[in-house]
Amino acid sequence: MTQFLASLSPSAVWFLAACAVALVLVLIALAMELSFRRAVRLAATRRASGGVRVGAFMLAARERYILRRARRGFARAPGPFPELPAALGCVERWRGALASSASGRAASRLLEFSPDAALFDCFEAALRNGGSRTRGAGKALAAWIADQGEGFALRRVALSGPGRGFDAAAAGTFLADRMDEVRELLGDPEWAARAMAVRILALDDAERSKKGVSDSLADPHPLVRKLALQAPLAGERLAFYEEAYRIFTKDPSLEVRRAAKARIIAEFPDLYAPDMDALGPEERIHVLELLDPASERDEEIAFRYLESGESEQRLAAAEHLESRGSLRPLLEQANSGDAKDFERRLTLLRNAAEFQVYGFLEAVPTIEADGAFLAAARVLETGGDRSYIAPLAARWFGRMGVPPYPADKTAVYRAVLAAVKARGDRAAREAFAAELEARRGDPELAAALLGAADGPQDRIVFDALCRLFVDPLFALRDELREALLKQPPELVVPFTLGFLRADRADAPRVLRRDALILAGQLKLSWAIQRTMETLPTLDLEEIGALAPIVVDADSKAFKRKARYILDGVDAPSRASVLAALPAAGDRSFMADVKASLADADPDVRAAAVRALAAFDEDKALDSGGIGLLRDPVERVRVAAAAAIAEAGGAGAVKKLAAVLADPNEVDEVKLSLVRGLGRAADAASLELIIDALGADDERSGALVEALSRRRSRKDLGRILERFKDATGELKTRIAEGVRQMGKPGEEALVGLLAEDIVSLKPFVVEALESLGYVERRIRELKHRDPAVRREAAAALSLVGSRAAYRGIVLAARDPDGEVRVAVTRALERLAGPDGEALLAELQDDPDARVRKYVLWAMERVRAKAL
Repeated sequence: MTQFLASLSPSAVWFLAACAVALVLVLIALAMELSFRRAVRLAATRRASGGVRVGAFMLAARERYILRRARRGFARAPGPFPELPAALGCVERWRGALASSASGRAASRLLEFSPDAALFDCFEAALRNGGSRTRGAGKALAAWIADQGEGFALRRVALSGPGRGFDAAAAGTFLADRMDEVRELLGDPEWAARAMAVRILALDDAERSKKGVSDSLADPHPLVRKLALQAPLAGERLAFYEEAYRIFTKDPSLEVRRAAKARIIAEFPDLYAPDMDALGPEERIHVLELLDPASERDEEIAFRYLESGESEQRLAAAEHLESRGSLRPLLEQANSGDAKDFERRLTLLRNAAEFQVYGFLEAVPTIEADGAFLAAARVLETGGDRSYIAPLAARWFGRMGVPPYPADKTAVYRAVLAAVKARGDRAAREAFAAELEARRGDPELAAALLGAADGPQDRIVFDALCRLFVDPLFALRDELREALLKQPPELVVPFTLGFLRADRADAPRVLRRDALILAGQLKLSWAIQRTMETLPTLDLEEIGALAPIVVDADSKAFKRKARYILDGVDAPSRASVLAALPAAGDRSFMADVKASLADADPDVRAAAVRALAAFDEDKALDSGGIGLLRDPVERVRVAAAAAIAEAGGAGAVKKLAAVLADPNEVDEVKLSLVRGLGRAADAASLELIIDALGADDERSGALVEALSRRRSRKDLGRILERFKDATGELKTRIAEGVRQMGKPGEEALVGLLAEDIVSLKPFVVEALESLGYVERRIRELKHRDPAVRREAAAALSLVGSRAAYRGIVLAARDPDGEVRVAVTRALERLAGPDGEALLAELQDDPDARVRKYVLWAMERVRAKAL
């Protein structure tokens, strides 16, 4: 073989190589052809298109073969096989050609092999040439329709593309000789056929076509009604408007109503004026859903229904106002100074947020007005996106500044805290905890924060509260305990119990005291013994205050364990139980209490005499307690003096007076006795205080303080009776005691004033003026809230002094009608005989404004009398 190849010339070698290559190519071509034909046959006979792959080149090159087999079939498998082109991918190729060039050839083949899937594509391609039936896809489609015969060809076109749009004018040209068939489609049960017919007939001038389109306004399918609404006006203008308006207000389909509203606004703006009051509830909702964003009148309608409409009406109104951008200015421009306008804005914003329309809250990071912060906080307290609470809180916390805080800023602060408490997320709770830490030295804001700590119950806030609890210098202990009580039990209970067993060196006394109170308030009945055995760490006064909480946790267990402790030898424990017994209200321990008056331990004796006072055992105090006023231990005498003064009654007053007058008794006992008199409730003890005020200069301060604690209405009446007849230093000291009563005393005096006791009224008024009550009420006449101004005018009228009327006349021109009515009623008293002297004084007042307003106001009163 080698010799043979060596004997060949180079040209012969190249010739043989070329022959070999040609042979290989022929074999490959034959293999490809065999593979192609096998694939085609497999696709046709087994319907296995998913497993057959034919390349795009072979599809294009052997298209005729595929078509021939689709029409004629194969040897031993006669056709036709109309699904074969689709199985091999020819249909997609033809549809691409049809879409790009409106090819008539592609259209013909699609109509032959895939009419149901591609019929509407062919229809659209035919219309691209203006509806010509003589070339391209139009010619192919026209031939196909003609071959189908009468009746269903157009229907098949419509159903192959249900609801799809097309060039209606070109379709009218293409089907000009088949308009009767098109009109017949209006009665077809399939909506797609009716929709196609309305599109075409809308541009036809024939009366039958116009009538068919007009009747389609009542078609069952919304698309058909929408297309009929969009058809050119064919009848009388007013009649069409009325029908379009009816559809706009009554049709259940939004797309139909939207088409009706668009047609009305475009062609009938002069007629459009919806009477909302004449519409039904559902019709109002339809109108509200399609209000015009550019119309100020529609905005007014939306505001009206957002404020007072039904729920679905408020939803539609809120969506419209939100899309129009009308809600955001409501928030940004809110002014709490105008109470009526502010409440209306707040109502509108809350109503919108109730239906999850809260895009206006996007203004939270940029609002500046205090009223806007207040409105945002009150909205977020009940609804809206809670993620806005954190930025709102962080911004307002930073704006509070340093004390003293204006009342309006504090009101916003509390509103922000209420929002955090009600709906704050983790970021809001973190801001809350940081603010709590920052304001720990600010009593006003710290109290507000603690009051809101029960909402966000998790570790973030609890840990912040714990840090405050372990700080013995933190002043707001009561508020802090209340906040801890509202935290999750699984957090606060272990924290509390840990302090009940803490060593004195590790836990300051104030912490152990607060932990005891917490344990009682938590009603830990399963820890009552631990609580009671910890009571000796507190003073007897503190135990008496804490005892009701401990007893309330489990009264039966308390009594059982109290008996166990009283039978023991530990004096501090027995003293603490005696101090706590009155809270149980069980007089079965009375023998133990009386016997303890003679106990060897001073603390037990002191606790016993306090218990007798708490049980109101005045006879036991008079018989056994009086002796303790001479006890050798000073703290026992102090406790006895306080207890007997508080509960000893009239029978003990002489003995108490003797103690006060005893020059040998220590001051601490006397001061304790005076403090007890301040806590008493009987008339004799009050008389003793006032008598001592006139005679005891050394303890006048303590006596004045004791007098300031007698704030009941009955005691105030007695005090004022003595005040009438008092002179000199006694009168001054009684007046100082009344001033020190503060707000509670002021309230009691106002109540006494309302009783209209003629003999006491001048002295009540004098006391109120000394407390600054009249001045404060006059300042309130300038408050931004009309309700506060009304209350101030009524209160000043009740006082009826010259100073009160000087303030009242200046409010005679208040912008609020109810304030003016209250002022007028007050001034009517001056027009009577009782007011002549006071009126004369006011008319001669040195302030020109007072004189001017008095004359003007009195003219109004006289005019009203006429």
